[in-house]
Amino acid sequence: MHYAEITDQFRADFFKLTDEAKSICITAHMSADEDAIASVLATYRLLSDKYPGKDIQIIYTGEPNNRFRSFENFEKIQFVPDLSDYLDKFDLAILLDGGNYHRFISKPDKLKEFPGKKICIDHHSSPPDEFDLALIAPQIPSTAEIIYLAFYAPVGALAKEGKNAPIDKPLAEIFLLGILGDTGNFSYLKPDQTETFLTAKRLVEESGIEIAALQSRYRTLEPEILTALGELIKNTSYYKIDNWPPLQASFLGRTFAGDNNLSDRQIGEAAELYTAFFIRSVVGLSSGFTIRPKSNGECNIYLRSLPGSVNVRDLAERMGIGGGHDRAAGGTFKEKGKVLDSKECLDKVFDWINKNEPVIN
Repeated sequence: MHYAEITDQFRADFFKLTDEAKSICITAHMSADEDAIASVLATYRLLSDKYPGKDIQIIYTGEPNNRFRSFENFEKIQFVPDLSDYLDKFDLAILLDGGNYHRFISKPDKLKEFPGKKICIDHHSSPPDEFDLALIAPQIPSTAEIIYLAFYAPVGALAKEGKNAPIDKPLAEIFLLGILGDTGNFSYLKPDQTETFLTAKRLVEESGIEIAALQSRYRTLEPEILTALGELIKNTSYYKIDNWPPLQASFLGRTFAGDNNLSDRQIGEAAELYTAFFIRSVVGLSSGFTIRPKSNGECNIYLRSLPGSVNVRDLAERMGIGGGHDRAAGGTFKEKGKVLDSKECLDKVFDWINKNEPVIN
């Protein structure tokens, strides 16, 4: 059953599946960001409070991102090379902040063939894969906020009956982490998403959190991340292609990563920082992307644009590499048996751009 908005029936269906499950795996998309981490931590708190003693685990494909270690229950996240090797232990999988199997696992068929039940909660507009229960609400700017509104918010039928789950400061911090991350500190909000300000207001008022103090806990950098960031800045280029708005692009090469002993996590954090602070910030450039290598031979791409410019979700979907939002999307380049480098993937993007027209919105 797929839902496009939060309803009492969705909540009933959700708890029916979690009631019946003897073992539950919670996960989110690879390359963990603030919203992904917040979503798994909030869901773990919801279910561990409701089912003390039940086998509930957070299992995550990827390296630990220690920027988030100060948040409640972060130590409960099991970071593993591949979720594929652990799924068989569970009879319910809850997949968060992504609607397509390949975003969670390197072997998507393992999720497709998973004999247990699958629940998806997501806010991306890309068409989802098959789930027993899915709540896909792109009108809400973060998955963390969806979870808050569905199970914790002091609004709706559950609250009127006194059945909404209680919230405390550690949990409010988790929700704000996800909301601040995926809204870019509210800068990405659309005119029809202003309810998110009210959500943040409630969380701050109920918990007494100071947002600046909260952000200082996860906005930390290692020297290696600065080294990678410097290379991304050095490799920045600007492009003017017929019928396309001016584009900005950067990449970090596999050789540089190896020579400087950079881990996947450090490269990923540098790429995310570069994308957040430099794409869409250069005068006259409204769209761009960043490409980084991964140790498994793949490369990731991060795409961003301003309103009135390239729809980057459409670009990623038409290239067949990923998806996301109109203004912020991502994807993966991979070829079986081949180790790809970032510059090679950058050339693939521009080869495609030169042969296709953009969607502008």
